[in-house]
Amino acid sequence: MVSAVRSIRAAVLLVVSSLFGTVAFPQAAKFIHNADPLPLAYTASGNAACRVDSVNAAAAGDPSAPCDSAPVPVNVPSVNPCNPAKPGQWGCEAPTDLVKRDLAAMGKTGQKILRARDKVLEILQGENACSLWMRQLDANAAATFRTISFEVDHHGEEGVHAFRDAASQYTYRDPYVASVGQAIGAYATIKLNGGGAFFQPLSPVLLVPMEGGPARSGGVRLIGIGPYPGDSLAAQTLALLHEFGHVIDLLPMDFENEDGKSVHNTAEVLRYCRPEIDAKGRRNALQAAK
Repeated sequence: MVSAVRSIRAAVLLVVSSLFGTVAFPQAAKFIHNADPLPLAYTASGNAACRVDSVNAAAAGDPSAPCDSAPVPVNVPSVNPCNPAKPGQWGCEAPTDLVKRDLAAMGKTGQKILRARDKVLEILQGENACSLWMRQLDANAAATFRTISFEVDHHGEEGVHAFRDAASQYTYRDPYVASVGQAIGAYATIKLNGGGAFFQPLSPVLLVPMEGGPARSGGVRLIGIGPYPGDSLAAQTLALLHEFGHVIDLLPMDFENEDGKSVHNTAEVLRYCRPEIDAKGRRNALQAAK
């Protein structure tokens, strides 16, 4: 009987231990769940209420919320780490010059356009008579010119047309150099004649008879733009400045040099821009500015 009583007590203790074990298990699970490499963040009584100052009181919401609930910032201004108005910031990439990329992909022809484009940008970004003249109608002339794209007319006019008058004197008309829409502004496209003086120093001469009929060959002739020989940087720079004058409506239309208007417009560009056109390029300084 004694043994029986002991057995009953043992059974009771086993049951009681099991009951207490059942109650203790969730606490153990909760303790493991709240494990943190920084134990000072928690107290024995659980999560403490966050202290809310007067500035962040509205943003914190419920003051009894646990400290691991981050308050919502109040009136925090957005920050652009790569501000385009501040070039050269560490860790920020420069904006891609799509026109430059397209010209680089055009091979030798694109390189000729690109060097003249760089020269014009150098002029327009500087403080000189030419840039001040352009800024009369476009305060951001350099930025506008940077958006201009280029197209080469591979089927354009070729050859110098020579017309003989009654006194057997010849008048020569060179193939057109470039064209662009009038007063288009940013993102205009300048078309360059592949057979014109932008790319060619020489051109075949076509003699046009007074009585009509087909033209015949008359050898070759040097061609140029203003006072500069064809296919030179100075000639190419002058051509782009001339066309940009039409883009911003600084120069009047001069289609096919009617009444000598194109020659007059070229002379006007030279009046303001010749010193800069003739000056040696500062390409290293320009590249650094980019």
